[in-house]
Amino acid sequence: MNILVRNLPRGLTGNDLLKLFQPFGIIKSYNIVTDEGSGNSKGFGFVDMPDNTEASAAIKALNGKLINNLKIRVKAGNPPRKTSSKPAGTKSKRFETKGKRRPAGAQQQRQSPAT
Repeated sequence: MNILVRNLPRGLTGNDLLKLFQPFGIIKSYNIVTDEGSGNSKGFGFVDMPDNTEASAAIKALNGKLINNLKIRVKAGNPPRKTSSKPAGTKSKRFETKGKRRPAGAQQQRQSPAT
């Protein structure tokens, strides 16, 4: 089960996260999400535990636990996203533009309703 851990202290390391969950069972993987530019923690991470019973016990025991005066929030996370099956270089329709774009700063003119 993928577990989301939020409101982590910024100084918490991956090893600290591992030690927090190890008493509950086997840890398949774990990570703390960091900012690409600075490398600093974003205050949340993920733990993957293969046994759902152990994972549920960890969630129940650790949700709301105080760590460095912060109450962490622990809940079942979403399953990892699957990669797109579209061939490389294929554009998504969501990002296609139709017609001309307005220049930056230009305002759209409104038509007043006929009276």
